[in-house]
Amino acid sequence: MSDTRFPREERLKLRNRIAHLFETGRRFSEGPVQVLWCLSSWPMERSAQVLVGAPKRRFKHAVDRNRFKRLLREAYRLERQDRLASCPPILLGFLYQGAPHMDLATLRSHVAAALDRVSAEAQKASAKS
Repeated sequence: MSDTRFPREERLKLRNRIAHLFETGRRFSEGPVQVLWCLSSWPMERSAQVLVGAPKRRFKHAVDRNRFKRLLREAYRLERQDRLASCPPILLGFLYQGAPHMDLATLRSHVAAALDRVSAEAQKASAKS
């Protein structure tokens, strides 16, 4: 049985790593989600560290921002299974940019497609290095 938790080691919290992700990370959009990712130069316990966010400019109420961050974390937790296992350590950021009404099933499909793309690009990038 696979590990379906979202442990502390997998959350991106350190300021220097977040700054590194926003400065040097590659960006692309997958549906309503903007994805930032970069290869990590730090040793990590897990294959990825993840940051989720929702902009205050688009969602004025904190309950709306918190709901979409919670949905993004849940979608990542359910879809990450073995997609990132063969990748080098990476830093990931998911920023929700979509409409204020989105269900978990649709968000899961977008996160799954994003994880597949990140996995493929990370393997190519690590092969070049």
